[in-house]
Amino acid sequence: MTVISGGQTGADRAALDAAKAAGLRTGGYAPSQYWTERGPDPSLESLGLVAGGSLAWRTERNVVTADATIVFAVRPSPGSDMTVAMAARHGKPCLVVNPWAPEAEREVRQFLDMSRPAGLNIAGHRESRAPGIYARVYGLLVSVLTRPLSSASGPEALTRGGPPGRR
Repeated sequence: MTVISGGQTGADRAALDAAKAAGLRTGGYAPSQYWTERGPDPSLESLGLVAGGSLAWRTERNVVTADATIVFAVRPSPGSDMTVAMAARHGKPCLVVNPWAPEAEREVRQFLDMSRPAGLNIAGHRESRAPGIYARVYGLLVSVLTRPLSSASGPEALTRGGPPGRR
């Protein structure tokens, strides 16, 4: 599996870091100059992200490139709403989940069991919109991504295929 993200602080960056910790490939599209709410983050290039275009452009590219999308959000926001709308427009499976909900890990695991994406786009709130979301999403994803899915025959089921990126 390749984990794709736009690289923003919070849920996006947690997804990239959790994927690396789990030994998975990473990639995706980031805004021009690797812009985040903390300013440009050129370290995103080493995670396989490509910079260019607007926030809307990178959101759509990540949705289209992936086989499925997970949005970690605690309330509606323009970016998360755009991601969900793009997934619907392109007919891609999408799960919106509150990472602090008691059933969040189970919901993510079930979604991955059902969709079996080779490329998984992960989006959600930035850190300033939901303080602590980086740590919560990182922990949840490390737990999910380092254990085989229920019908998988082993860890290789998580590492095969996917869009180009960095490992």
